[in-house]
Amino acid sequence: LFSWFWTSQFIVAAGQLVVAMSISTWYFTRDKSTIGNGTFFKTMKKAMWYHLGTAAFGSLIIAIVKTIRVVIAYLQNQAKKSKNKVLQMVLCAIQCYMWCLEKCMKFLN
Repeated sequence: LFSWFWTSQFIVAAGQLVVAMSISTWYFTRDKSTIGNGTFFKTMKKAMWYHLGTAAFGSLIIAIVKTIRVVIAYLQNQAKKSKNKVLQMVLCAIQCYMWCLEKCMKFLN
């Protein structure tokens, strides 16, 4: 499950990185006639060579948070089955905190 989260977040982060670099290359190029399909492949090469570690580390952090959220969701389900109201409220608060943390990490990533 952790590997799935990490891989999917890594693919998303790498895609966002290539798109952002392509757009910034287009924006800061004075002679727009030099922009073509090669621009995408050049920025993809730069992203994979220089910035792949950043995407991997950011996706690792998000994958860890998502895995913790899945474990908490499982514990919430178990607490619901045992009808433990106090544990349900505590786990609900923790789940809310982890959701906020995940959204902040995705924004910063």
